[in-house]
Amino acid sequence: MSRAVLSPALEVYDLEGRIRGLRGDSWMISSHEPEGTTSLDGIHRFLAYAGVAITLAGIGWSLLLAFTGRAGGPAFERFQAAVVSMLVVGAASGLVLLATGARPADGLHLLYAVVAIGLIPLARSFFGRANGRAAVALTFAAFVVLGGLVYRLFTTG
Repeated sequence: MSRAVLSPALEVYDLEGRIRGLRGDSWMISSHEPEGTTSLDGIHRFLAYAGVAITLAGIGWSLLLAFTGRAGGPAFERFQAAVVSMLVVGAASGLVLLATGARPADGLHLLYAVVAIGLIPLARSFFGRANGRAAVALTFAAFVVLGGLVYRLFTTG
């Protein structure tokens, strides 16, 4: 059975792989997955996109807290734990891919994953010495750096 897969291109393919025309949004529907991809690749990719979304939400939330001058509170602490958990699950799926023989395009991908997982906990470790406003600024900086790391994870994966 044929499945549709989105990938960068200008042509639009039907479900049997025949070219149907061009689209301006630079995505095509192809009936074939790229060579060597598995369902686990799709899960890893989904978790990566979820990581982007949750990182952007973290940047927005910490920026809002910085502008309003409020501390994050327990809800923001739970959110930070959710971000780290999402990254850990994504890294675990990557480790399973690695164990099955798949390799990232660049070995730095593995280093960036470890640093991304440890970034928010590292920033939180400095909270004992930081007051409320400084802690929010530190959290904002950590989420911005995490955004850069997530970008690098995409470019090296």
